[in-house]
Amino acid sequence: MRIGLQAMNIFLEGSKHAGVSRTSLCLLEALLDNNLHEYVVFIRPDFECPSHWTAMKHIKIVRTWSKTRSWAILGRELAPLSHHLDAWFSVSGPVPKLPMKVKGSLVHDIFYRTYASTFTDHDRQIHERMSKNIARYSSFIACNSVATANEFSAAYGIERDRFVPLPFGIGQVSSGSAVTDTKVRLSELGVSSNKYIFSISTLEPIKNFPRLLEAFNQVAWLDCFNGVNLVIAGGKGWNEGETLDAVHKFNLEDRVQFLGYIADADVPVLFSGAEFAVSASLDEGFGVPLLEAMHYGCPLVSSDRAAMREVGGNLPIYFEPTSVNSIANALIDGIKRTNREELISSGFERSKQFSWQKSANLLLKHMSKLANE
Repeated sequence: MRIGLQAMNIFLEGSKHAGVSRTSLCLLEALLDNNLHEYVVFIRPDFECPSHWTAMKHIKIVRTWSKTRSWAILGRELAPLSHHLDAWFSVSGPVPKLPMKVKGSLVHDIFYRTYASTFTDHDRQIHERMSKNIARYSSFIACNSVATANEFSAAYGIERDRFVPLPFGIGQVSSGSAVTDTKVRLSELGVSSNKYIFSISTLEPIKNFPRLLEAFNQVAWLDCFNGVNLVIAGGKGWNEGETLDAVHKFNLEDRVQFLGYIADADVPVLFSGAEFAVSASLDEGFGVPLLEAMHYGCPLVSSDRAAMREVGGNLPIYFEPTSVNSIANALIDGIKRTNREELISSGFERSKQFSWQKSANLLLKHMSKLANE
């Protein structure tokens, strides 16, 4: 097949290279590795295209128009015809309205509806328009979990068999050079405590850091948490001030460290050095931090949400993310666990169920099936 891939939401570095951008890139890279198909990749005019993309003979790179709105209204509609495409897939974003037998997009969540207060009005409107386009004009819908498929199906009245849940992989396409001395690197990153709990996410309302900090304040002064700090990595997002204010409110300046956006090579270091990792999100479409924790050898404490259970199985200690007391109790249970090595081994084995290559293969298999029907 000759497949059009819309990849205009991808950023290769900095704090924007997180969340949807990061997972979109990982899936795109896995798709491009399959040379049984031809790909036409549509990117932003200012996107610095990776050199290995241009070196692949089965890939054509097309820079979209500088006027984004014009591309959305007209350019995307003309692309399937002008580039003689057999199929279309948006790693994120709308699809052309032009009738095509094989046409779909990747859906990450519907939190703009279920957690509307954690989004700006403008962002909610953008997500709603995009989702209505996908629901109406796609012949299939890829998604990051069964939970997302069920929620999107119910919200937009779409037959469940149109969805293709994918077993996403970790968030690093490549971790770069391996770190040889973990303790030295942790010190270089500014981690001041030998013992710490680790959490990684963009600082934004859906990630629920204010409640996590309040819960940590309840337990930080207990004997079992003596010398144990909370280390948080991730770039600043929308309304991050509430998270930063919580540190001062609870006088946690000496017990909580914000590392900001970190390089891919440092993600394994921070997970492997932690007592355990905590993911306190109000919800997740998939739960990449959970998968990364299992892959890099770190026990888990997690919000009890459907997508996160799909990833973590029975390995994490789960809590209700809207309850500070529930989070606090889970933190205590997490620090008191004595079966660390068993949890690490089981987590690594479970992480093998997920990968970007498996996701790409499932997606391409489904697209080929639709093309041959």
